[in-house]
Amino acid sequence: MPKHIARLLLLLALFFAAALAAKWYFTADSFYQFGHYRGQSVTEIAAQEPVYQTGRYCETCHEERHAQWSANNHKSVSCEICHGAAQGHPENGKLPIPADTRKLCTLCHERMPGRPATQPQVDLAQHSSGQQCIVCHNPHAPKLAGVVAKVAGDAAAGARTHAARCASCHGKDGISPNDTWPNLAGQHAAYLVGILAAYKSGAQTDVMMSPVAQTLNDAEIQNLATYYAGLRCEAAPRKARVGDAVAGKALSQNCAACHGDAGIGSNPAWPNIAGQAPEYLVNALKAFRAGLRKDPMMGGVVRGLSDTDIANLAAYFAAQKCEPVAKGKGTP
Repeated sequence: MPKHIARLLLLLALFFAAALAAKWYFTADSFYQFGHYRGQSVTEIAAQEPVYQTGRYCETCHEERHAQWSANNHKSVSCEICHGAAQGHPENGKLPIPADTRKLCTLCHERMPGRPATQPQVDLAQHSSGQQCIVCHNPHAPKLAGVVAKVAGDAAAGARTHAARCASCHGKDGISPNDTWPNLAGQHAAYLVGILAAYKSGAQTDVMMSPVAQTLNDAEIQNLATYYAGLRCEAAPRKARVGDAVAGKALSQNCAACHGDAGIGSNPAWPNIAGQAPEYLVNALKAFRAGLRKDPMMGGVVRGLSDTDIANLAAYFAAQKCEPVAKGKGTP
């Protein structure tokens, strides 16, 4: 046999022997016990704390938000996609609340040619004027009508509570005699339940309403809301002493998505504002702008309004009929 062939065969034999020795040395004893992996890795992985805990883990402490999330169209988006992995939570601290929702939400909702038509999409250049998504959307129930208070009250009981506690400010039939206070007749019941509950809990504060609402139990709130919603709105359109209704109509396009073209909204979670006294509307808008009334949606909408803009809007909505009219028939 030629020497160079013998040397090649020897090198191959040495290489094969080294490979066998390395395989024996580096292969764990439990390898291939159950398959092409270490058998001990099964128990090691099982002993690890899961990094992602799923939405069920969050339900114990965040029952209300979990209920909103699980009943709405974001239920396929795990809590941890937005808030980060829950490993070690809550023992090791709170999970982050996204600060830049415009950046986060557009990862899924920015308009792109390749996205399916069924995916809700927005054109960033034309949508929301740069405001954060949570100004208008509840991230756990992102549809604008996603979170509406349930109403199941007794109108007769509500009438008795109204006569005893509310009529002096809001009028015998829910039409306030004071232009700085709102009319409640014909108002959305779900909105009334929500705002009264907010005054009761302290989420909203008002020097007059808070003490009254804190004396109401949940059943009385439901009853009052049912009673006011069933009343006929008979307040006549108001003529404002200040403000330009025509200019207000142009500005009102920014309000129409929630409150309707003429101040009558289709979403029961938001108030009807048509026919309210202009003084009340001015005070409410200024309170939102100053942060005295707290609502992320309204706060974002009014922050750029001047006193003149607010007076014009109040003049326009005060001039509208407080009962629904055909679309486009509002008083100019």
